[in-house]
Amino acid sequence: MDMGGDMDMDSHACKISMLWNWTTIDACFLSASWHIRSKGDFAGSVIGIFFLCIAIEFVRRVGREYDRRLIMAAKSGLIPSALPELSSNKDTTTSMTYHFRPSWVQQIIRGICYGSQFTAAFLVMLFGMFFNGYILFAIFLGQTVGYIIFGRDTCTASVDHVASGSCC
Repeated sequence: MDMGGDMDMDSHACKISMLWNWTTIDACFLSASWHIRSKGDFAGSVIGIFFLCIAIEFVRRVGREYDRRLIMAAKSGLIPSALPELSSNKDTTTSMTYHFRPSWVQQIIRGICYGSQFTAAFLVMLFGMFFNGYILFAIFLGQTVGYIIFGRDTCTASVDHVASGSCC
C-alpha cells in the first residue's frame, strides 16, 4: 500500500502453490481468467468440480450401457454384423459365441463417450495438481459419490460381455 491508501495492483494477483494449501481468495485454476475473487466464486468452483467428477462416472456408465445395448442387439439378431459361430471347449460342450464389431457410427458414439470421459478426467487431474485441500476433497468426494450412484452395474453374478459392459 502506498501512503494514500490505494491498494497495490499485485495484492490481487493469482496465488498458485505446488504445495498443500487452503487458499480460497485469489486462487487461480487452469488460467489467469479463472481467478477466484470472492468466497462465492470459490464455493462455485468447488461445487462445479464436485459435479464434474460425478459427471465422469455418469459418462462411464452411459458408455457401458451403450456397449451392453449393442451386444444385446447383436445377440438378438437386430444387428446383422454379428456373426454367430459354434465353439466347443474342453468339456465337449457346445456353445454359441458371437463375433461383433461395431459399425463406424456406433464406434464414433463410443469414441465420443470415451473422449469426453478422458478429457474431463484429465481436467480433474489438472485441478488436483493445484494441491488445494478444498479442491482435492471435492475431487475425492465427487468421484466416490459418482461411483456409488453409477457404478452398481459392474457388480453382477454373470461374467459375460453383457454383464461386464465390455464390447467387442
